[in-house]
Amino acid sequence: MLNHCILGFDYSDSWDRTCERLPPIVQLLGVKRLTLVHVVDTTRRINVEDSEAAADSHLEKLAGALSTELGIAVDHEVRRGFAATELHEVARRHKADGLIMLNQSHSAGRALFYGNTTLNLARLTRLPLLVLPADGPAIEPAGTLLLATDGSDPAQAAQRMFEHYLVDGRHGLVLWVETEEADNSALVQSQIADLTARHEQAVARLGKGSAVREIVRTAEDEQVALVILGKRGTTPIQDLMIGSTAEGVARESRRPVLLVPAGTGL
Repeated sequence: MLNHCILGFDYSDSWDRTCERLPPIVQLLGVKRLTLVHVVDTTRRINVEDSEAAADSHLEKLAGALSTELGIAVDHEVRRGFAATELHEVARRHKADGLIMLNQSHSAGRALFYGNTTLNLARLTRLPLLVLPADGPAIEPAGTLLLATDGSDPAQAAQRMFEHYLVDGRHGLVLWVETEEADNSALVQSQIADLTARHEQAVARLGKGSAVREIVRTAEDEQVALVILGKRGTTPIQDLMIGSTAEGVARESRRPVLLVPAGTGL
């Protein structure tokens, strides 16, 4: 599963706060190894404090502290170039199982999710991508998981991930939001009925209207530990889109969101 994850790191106050919330999500996902990666942006002027040497020294200290706190192996790497591309390359070279990124554009009044590193990486990678909200609350590692499904191929990959973590009595909530465009109601209902029949600790819920709004609202109301949903992108052209629902939930949710590509093998 997500044994080895690449964690994209910057020096913002938001990341400092997020590092404090890493232990429960690492425990939930069963991560055994982290590689911290900072990418020096070569498109702008580099200050002394932003140099590769300074970044390497900072990451080395952080990796040591996190390894002690989390009880797992933590190493680090500094790269130069376009952040999303470099993070994608590090994940490929290390044969990592997933990536972890911070979403600092949760509020509509702040920088748009469009064009930022997290979205660009979501477009590039075919690995599961965990998006941590900069302003989210601490989670309980044994908390409820929320699977948002629409019956699509990406949703099936997300469901397999959901079922993998639905162990040791953990509760799960399966949410399907029926929209005006939905034309596969019977298929989705059948899939959900089969899932809940196999997992007695999972319950189903039907929503109506905006998928993004209903998923985000339900995740907050139920104080879930993790939202799991599929992302599009199985061909080079499709990789330019991660899906409007996936993007919207990753942008707006104050709960961690795990985006699972359709091709993810479990």
